[in-house]
Amino acid sequence: MYRKKPFPSFLFVLATIFVAGCASIWQPIPPSKLGEDIEDHPAVILEDTGIDARSNASNELLLRARAMLDNNKPDDAIDLLEQAISLDPKDGRNYYYLAAGWMMKGNAPQALECNNLAGVYLGYDQEWVQKIKEQRDDIDQIE
Repeated sequence: MYRKKPFPSFLFVLATIFVAGCASIWQPIPPSKLGEDIEDHPAVILEDTGIDARSNASNELLLRARAMLDNNKPDDAIDLLEQAISLDPKDGRNYYYLAAGWMMKGNAPQALECNNLAGVYLGYDQEWVQKIKEQRDDIDQIE
């Protein structure tokens, strides 16, 4: 009877060492070289333009969410506002309108939590402080 010989293990070890030896080793870029190769690239704007793409996208979602609230579609508004918060979590307006969406759904605890976060992020602006207080009073009426 013919018996098949097993693949010699030393050949496997040699093949593994050969393949591993061909792999390149990643080395970090020295701190003095960071950014030097892209300064002249036309897509790079070195000066601060004051434009933040994440904030712009968050603002656009906020506008769309407010339109949904105006059209009595709180579920759609809540989805948009949660996306806006993921893009710009420090914009208190998103939390204020998210509280409004939860109020429309009758979920006072969730609305109160969002209202509190709006107060944290908008507490420096007296106009917003008043709006947040009025909204809190409305939330208390739901409970």
